[in-house]
Amino acid sequence: MSRPRRCIVAIVAALLVWARVGALPAEYPRIRTLDRSDPLYLQHQYDIQRFYRSSSAGDDPPALLIYRYDLQADDTLFAIAARLSMPYSAIASLNRLSDPSLDQRSSILIPGVPGIYLPLSPTSDLELIMHDLRREREAKVLSIAEPNGTHAYRFYPGEDFLPEERTAFLGMTFRHPLPNGRLTSAYGPRINPISAHYTFHRGADYAAPAGTPVLAARGGRVGRTGFDDILGNYVIVDHSGGFQTVYGHLQSIHVSLNDEVRSGMILGRVGSSGLVTGAHLHFEIRHNGRTRDPESMLR
Repeated sequence: MSRPRRCIVAIVAALLVWARVGALPAEYPRIRTLDRSDPLYLQHQYDIQRFYRSSSAGDDPPALLIYRYDLQADDTLFAIAARLSMPYSAIASLNRLSDPSLDQRSSILIPGVPGIYLPLSPTSDLELIMHDLRREREAKVLSIAEPNGTHAYRFYPGEDFLPEERTAFLGMTFRHPLPNGRLTSAYGPRINPISAHYTFHRGADYAAPAGTPVLAARGGRVGRTGFDDILGNYVIVDHSGGFQTVYGHLQSIHVSLNDEVRSGMILGRVGSSGLVTGAHLHFEIRHNGRTRDPESMLR
């Protein structure tokens, strides 16, 4: 047996021991180059082929092996995934990436089994969305050791991003509800134009002619509609991941309670109902009841 082959066999044997005890090591074998000159790259490609063969045969996936790869100056997530013959979602979810950028990292983990790796303790908006969408889906639980501790993941072998997850990952979480509207009052502290008092504005106001269509910023379900003395005619849409969007001061409402809405669907029309100085849309993004700056989350 050649020396590189003996090295690979030894590494794989050690990793299989760690896999059996339920946790993978913090120091993973390093893939130096993403080409056939690197024995560990070849081993990884063998792992991927073995997974797809077992999947086609309806067998259980092989034991998970994880590698580390030091990023090069011109690397991108999509190029790396293509060289490794695996969906970019597997690399992104294992490394807890919220978007395709690799700018703040010097190395990444490379799984030997494609799939979705979802931490049990979500922190980013993307992870919260994924938890909400996958809460009823069965998954294996893995403990993966890192230098800062051991983290538990729900593992979905062979799965890819769901459409809404992919949209969030690519930075298209919320579309503008009034694309041609003019921002007249941003999120944050301001002098209230009605009371003249210093208050915190919990949304963003966009001016537009009365009757302009107001669009759903993301797909979801209508959680509430009605009239409020301040907001006037309003619609609240519930979204995955604990998010809500609020549309206020509408002239008319075109949806009903519990309606399923698609991104870009007309919810109502710009008006001046409620406490206003002119026709505009008051728009909020809430997460678990707390408001967020809409301008930072719109595409």
